[in-house]
Amino acid sequence: MSNRHPCARHAFIIAAAAIILSGPAFPQKPGAWKGRIIKEGDIVVVKNPRKPAYGPEAFSLVEELAIGSATDGNYVFASIRSIAVGGDGTIFVLDEKDKAVKSFDREGKFLRTIGKTGEGPGEFALPVSISWIEPDELAVVDARRRVLIFKADGRHVRDINVSSMSFADARPDSKGNFYVYSIVYDQENGRYELRKVDAAFKDLFAVESSPTPNSQRDGFDPFFPLVRWGVLPDDGVVCGYAVKSELRVHDAAGKLVRKIEMDRAPVAVAKEDVEERTEGAPPQLLESMKVPRHYPPFRYVQTDDEGRIYVLCWERPPGRKGYYVDIFDPEGRYIVRAAMPSVQPLIHKGLLYGVDEDDEGNPILKRYKIVWKL
Repeated sequence: MSNRHPCARHAFIIAAAAIILSGPAFPQKPGAWKGRIIKEGDIVVVKNPRKPAYGPEAFSLVEELAIGSATDGNYVFASIRSIAVGGDGTIFVLDEKDKAVKSFDREGKFLRTIGKTGEGPGEFALPVSISWIEPDELAVVDARRRVLIFKADGRHVRDINVSSMSFADARPDSKGNFYVYSIVYDQENGRYELRKVDAAFKDLFAVESSPTPNSQRDGFDPFFPLVRWGVLPDDGVVCGYAVKSELRVHDAAGKLVRKIEMDRAPVAVAKEDVEERTEGAPPQLLESMKVPRHYPPFRYVQTDDEGRIYVLCWERPPGRKGYYVDIFDPEGRYIVRAAMPSVQPLIHKGLLYGVDEDDEGNPILKRYKIVWKL
């Protein structure tokens, strides 16, 4: 895939080689944000208009690296679940099916495989996500109530065994604490909780929560709304329960400091999304299915290292190529709608890392340079 090595493809940033992804056009002048920012007590409230401040030319992506192969084992991915990037640009890729983390240098050259399948120290049973912890550690979240810590060179440092809670994800802040997306099994009040814990997973406080689905009681909703969230550079967190077009920003101590209101028109659920989200579901679940008329207000929430907020929409671009994302500046102002290639990309130091497929449908990791024209 490259003159340097066969399994990392490069496209240097020149106009002839650029792959540009952008959102639909809007007929307003660039930079004309028409919202309002007010105070409600100690809380800042950002009231966004329906249209962003900038048109689609404000954000574009230029592909500069692709990693993947159908034949070379070091570059083969079965299912890319999560991506992390080290301080020197080292790329870490969690392969969910292979239950291993592969690392590559910033040019895409394979370095090593980290971890292996198992339930002993440094082994993965159900790995679900990875995160970089400054200055030099990689955290691997295992759904079997463990977080495994490695050095960048693959050395296993320690396991954090968490018997006190079930969790679906955990992401570190800059102090070594974690925001944890936990699952509370309660017959009367089953819920997902976003909580903050310290480096040893000692509970600090709850941030937000949302109920877990109960298909026996309410029917199966393939678009069931959940709390979505992202960690901010100041160690705060932005989150939203996707029944309302609102995001809530909490500071590092858990205090609610900002609300970001979004003006969103209802979007009808597409048949293609119903089929995609119910593929492989058991017949008894499909029999109780109740598809809502409209999507929830948003799908996921992401953040970058500069404090921008990326809200993944349910509606798709023409041809279902990529995903629409509404982007908000660190103050919470709606600045642009763009199309991105991945559902949950990693955005770090002006680069976007996302998952794509080659011509045979094999997963590949791609890196893009983000070009802002604000």
